[in-house]
Amino acid sequence: MNGIDGIDGVTLRATLALARCELKLLWRNRLVAATALLLPLLLGLALSQNDGQFGDGGWGAVVGLQILTMLLFAVYASATTAVAARRRELVLKRLRTSELPELAILGGMLAPMVGLAIVQALLLCAMVIALGAPAPAQPLLLLVAVLGGALLCSAAALLTTRVTSTAEMAQVTTMPLFFLALGGAIWTISVPSDDVTQLMLAIPGSAVAELARCAWNGGGDPLAALAMVAVWTAVLSELAKRTFRWEPRT
Repeated sequence: MNGIDGIDGVTLRATLALARCELKLLWRNRLVAATALLLPLLLGLALSQNDGQFGDGGWGAVVGLQILTMLLFAVYASATTAVAARRRELVLKRLRTSELPELAILGGMLAPMVGLAIVQALLLCAMVIALGAPAPAQPLLLLVAVLGGALLCSAAALLTTRVTSTAEMAQVTTMPLFFLALGGAIWTISVPSDDVTQLMLAIPGSAVAELARCAWNGGGDPLAALAMVAVWTAVLSELAKRTFRWEPRT
């Protein structure tokens, strides 16, 4: 059975235990850990060197692009790689035959990436403020943007594993959505928030950047961006539920 079935009986203890194991494995893989931690921060530093000017979006646009880029690396690419590797090693198959609910298995695997994204978002915000940016106008909305983007990227990662047979293949299979999301975000935040269209927000990932920009600068239409993040998360989650594979093809 390939789908992700049932969410009843999820235990927090089992999820946290598995998450701790995944976190240890993440840190043992030097390449994955370095990619997830250093590359987004270096990119964020580079993007911040333009004194907060990105189109007409100011610092909010810079932060929005930083956060989306970080999520694509730390959550989307890392989660796709990790899940593909665990499936190839038959770890997912063995876990599925245990008493752990399916949602606990997947939640435990993805939780370290989501936690890492939150830590990186805090570091990014501290970095741009140190470089001269004002504090975000709506910090709670910025947290919502990070969490919403992390959930969207997690769902996208589970869906992408359908066409990712090995961890090495993740470098290829994640590229289409990676560049689509970045391209859409650059298009969106290059214009003032008041001129952002529904077509721009409909591109996967662009609404995350726009929501972060609205949170940092204030103004704009954060509800429209938030709604699009929720829609894409729901769509990707449902597709992942229907197509996810727990074991390699025979």
